[in-house]
Amino acid sequence: MKENYHHGNLKNELLETSIQMISEKGFEYLSLRKVANLCGVSHNAIYRHFESKEQLISCCRKYVTEALTERLEQTIKGMETSKLETLEALCEAYVSFYREHPTYFSALYRNSDRKIIFTLEKVEENYPPFELFRGVVCANIEKRNMTKEEGENYLFRLWSLVHGMISLFIASNVELRGDLKQEELLCKGFTIN
Repeated sequence: MKENYHHGNLKNELLETSIQMISEKGFEYLSLRKVANLCGVSHNAIYRHFESKEQLISCCRKYVTEALTERLEQTIKGMETSKLETLEALCEAYVSFYREHPTYFSALYRNSDRKIIFTLEKVEENYPPFELFRGVVCANIEKRNMTKEEGENYLFRLWSLVHGMISLFIASNVELRGDLKQEELLCKGFTIN
């Protein structure tokens, strides 16, 4: 075990290690002591950042949500929300984020208390990345003069497309062969009416 003194950002290292552990073995395997051991710090060091396993899990989810939200906001910054290109960029950024950080997906969605409300109206307590996604989709729905029912179906289909692609791209038992390109697969999904 390392000395009690730790160089760098210990809290982020603890979060990243926890996320990896959750992804590989599930929440039931996670313990503060195991995380401390993997990070090479004393068991007391982790308790300076997290009081309990539940708080650690909550912080992991918050960490991933904030990173994803920031990535999505930066992607569409300065873009016109009603343009199809903005929606495509947003979806591609969403999928790319989880391809770059595959462990984040299961840490966020496995046994999650995260609530997503599928509606065209803004919902303050909605999951922030979904709320951002919903806003861009709604701008596109309005521009395309869809009915409320068509818009609700479009929102649901696009979210399903994005999450389905993420699940396939990060699955260890799925092998993609040929010339499948993420951008093209996503764009083809937007033409469904």
